[in-house]
Amino acid sequence: MSAAGGPTEDPGLLPRLPPVTRMRPGGRSGQRRFTLLLVGALVVLILIRSLTTHPLPQPSHSTSTGAVAGYLIGLEHNDPGEVRRYLAPAQKSQASVLLKAFKSQHAYIVAPALAHFSQEQSRATVTISVQVCSHFNGTKEYTCEPVSQQPLGLPAELTCVKVDGAWYVTTLFKPS
Repeated sequence: MSAAGGPTEDPGLLPRLPPVTRMRPGGRSGQRRFTLLLVGALVVLILIRSLTTHPLPQPSHSTSTGAVAGYLIGLEHNDPGEVRRYLAPAQKSQASVLLKAFKSQHAYIVAPALAHFSQEQSRATVTISVQVCSHFNGTKEYTCEPVSQQPLGLPAELTCVKVDGAWYVTTLFKPS
């Protein structure tokens, strides 16, 4: 017992605690490494996106991809004349109905790009990558989803035909 009346403590009997480590903010080199890692990951994602899709070519009737480009640009800009210009003769009358369907669904397309295409002499199939923006679950908030994941029932492949040496789109891009 000690003079104060308490038990004497033998320092050899007490458990030893590990030394307390101090928490310090990361140094500049740690922050720099994290930033470089983050930038590297972003660059890899951009490269993946750019290698799997191709920007739209100039709209034209000389190629199937040019016809799809004109058609998608017309839809993107809500231009019935441009849409009609690139639709096959049998579907030209549907251009206004197509744009009215988008308007009634409060939907629009953004970021159209080509993903893949296969072409024969008079027919072609062009797979597209496009974002469709519409109201989110009936709210006023808009959400944009890839065409393959959105609820409007739009195709990710557009069919084209060659009529009198010019390419036209036959698939109607109409929300259901």
